[in-house]
Amino acid sequence: MEKKRKNPFITAVKAVMLVLTAVYPLFMVCMSGAGLIYNRESYGSELAAVGVFLIISGLVMALGAVLALPRRNLPNIAAIVSSVGGLALCLAMLYKLCFHADAAGWTDKFALTPISDMYRARLLPSIAPAAIAAVVAAVQLFSYEAAEERRKRRERENAPAPKIIEE
Repeated sequence: MEKKRKNPFITAVKAVMLVLTAVYPLFMVCMSGAGLIYNRESYGSELAAVGVFLIISGLVMALGAVLALPRRNLPNIAAIVSSVGGLALCLAMLYKLCFHADAAGWTDKFALTPISDMYRARLLPSIAPAAIAAVVAAVQLFSYEAAEERRKRRERENAPAPKIIEE
């Protein structure tokens, strides 16, 4: 069995993806959710639930990035599903949070800008690592090497069985 060659460009993209994942989905999204949960007495149970879902979405996006690291079929499929699913949940909770903040008239004390702008600035950059994870997983899933590996496996599985009885 021959050793797989590693593409240095994909390796560099994976490193950038991991750094961005640590900063945005793991830190910004999860900490925003934790802040909503911590202040649930003043925000209410609806925003506390938004906080819980933000934490879940951040963890699911991080799981997607980790699953995009190996060059195997099943982890790459799971990486695409979890990255896109976690991002969709994050963006849905961001919409709900910004709608509530704008309806309540929340503004920054010093700059007098809407708080929803701050939440967008914190959470929207999570699109980048989730998209990178999904693209890396798709590239690995549909690469020439992966297709050749699947073809060889099918040939081995469909090979004629050896004779049991000599004639």
